[in-house]
Amino acid sequence: MASTALILHQYDISPFSQKAQKMMGLKGLSWQSVEMPMIAPKPDVEALTGGYRGTPVLQIGRDVFIDNWMIARALDEFDTNGPAINAQGGLREAALYAWGERLFTPLLHAALAAYQSEWDADFLADRKQVFPDVNFDTLDVSDPDRRSQVRAYLGTVEAQLGLGQDFLGGAQADGWDIHVWGMVWMIHSALPALMPIVETFPRLVEWYERMSALGTGMRVDADIEIAWQALKQGPARPLPETSDQEPLGQWVGEQVDISAGSADRGSASGRLLAVDQEQVVLGVEPISGEPARVWFPRFGYHLKQRA
Repeated sequence: MASTALILHQYDISPFSQKAQKMMGLKGLSWQSVEMPMIAPKPDVEALTGGYRGTPVLQIGRDVFIDNWMIARALDEFDTNGPAINAQGGLREAALYAWGERLFTPLLHAALAAYQSEWDADFLADRKQVFPDVNFDTLDVSDPDRRSQVRAYLGTVEAQLGLGQDFLGGAQADGWDIHVWGMVWMIHSALPALMPIVETFPRLVEWYERMSALGTGMRVDADIEIAWQALKQGPARPLPETSDQEPLGQWVGEQVDISAGSADRGSASGRLLAVDQEQVVLGVEPISGEPARVWFPRFGYHLKQRA
């Protein structure tokens, strides 16, 4: 599969996009970046995914991978020679996924508090739609409880690094480091008020520099036409087997909707092709006569059958 292009649909200021780019850097991969809009509507990526509009989205030929959970797995399968992203096993990756979501919440609230007065009406309205559970009227960047939460999370990283290793899992960086790095990157790039907390952890500061030095691989900026070309000419990976014990197995072949539970990133619609304990695969048709397979994590995404 080495000759197949990696296409990342994304925008650079997203910490989730930064995580995906760091995966490319860890593995030393060449990839193409297609910039998506920061706010809805996002017609190209919504067509590609069946309606999902979150960032980032990885495309490899006819296969489209949603969420960094699936992107990491796709890249490990694409490149088996470089360092593994999911080197620690599925259970640890699931725990890190949850850990990152929990840390993202206080950082998100701090960012919204710091910048909402600078955003135009369209951008603010979009973020209120994406994060419907956030009360924008009560956000306070100096909230001591929020700062304490950030310090507690980063303190666990400092303690892990105190075991005397360069990276969180040992001598080689992997997905554990990338999950955490994306959150610390968010503080460095957008939350200067929280930098004094980071600077109280010397091992964390040194580790962040090592992670930054990994780079982001070999990037070429491109336009959406390469995505449509990949759909027409690219390969498709085999589907996972749907077990007889899978509760959603009865929906395979039917039209379904799938959406993220933690934020409104748009609901994707398509024909359910396969489902197992790690992933859900939808069939969509971004271009008439050119089908795509859209891969979602099983964790954190909810399905319902279309009426």
